[in-house]
Amino acid sequence: MMLIASMLVVMLGGAIGALGRFGCQEAARRWTSMPGWMAILLVNIAGSFLIGLSFGLLQGLEFLDLTKYQTLVQHLRDAQGPRMGMLLFVTGVCGGYTTFSTFSLDNLFLFYKRPLHLGFNVIFSVTMATLAAWGGLVLGGGLA
Repeated sequence: MMLIASMLVVMLGGAIGALGRFGCQEAARRWTSMPGWMAILLVNIAGSFLIGLSFGLLQGLEFLDLTKYQTLVQHLRDAQGPRMGMLLFVTGVCGGYTTFSTFSLDNLFLFYKRPLHLGFNVIFSVTMATLAAWGGLVLGGGLA
């Protein structure tokens, strides 16, 4: 039963995040002359901030001054512990809003735990993901 509840929480968060991303992209398209890639850049930056904030509130409480947020945080911890909050906000909302936020958080962990791996992860991930997108585009265009 816990697996089904976890999946539903992630699904709900993912839907909220995806709608948030869509809303931000549509707002940028309709109300600004900002190119599409810049709207995605802003979504990625905002999502990276949100995943850091969510993770910090739910897991890294000792690093933050939470006197203003103590009631909300205590409610989340008392209700389900940080696990459901992590599934809803970190995996669901932030993952649905932008998977780049997960990449950013992982890079932050590498910076602290294995700094020599950080450069490799950034360069290799971006390069290979871009080449994979190109390969998929070429293959899909050829099959169409």
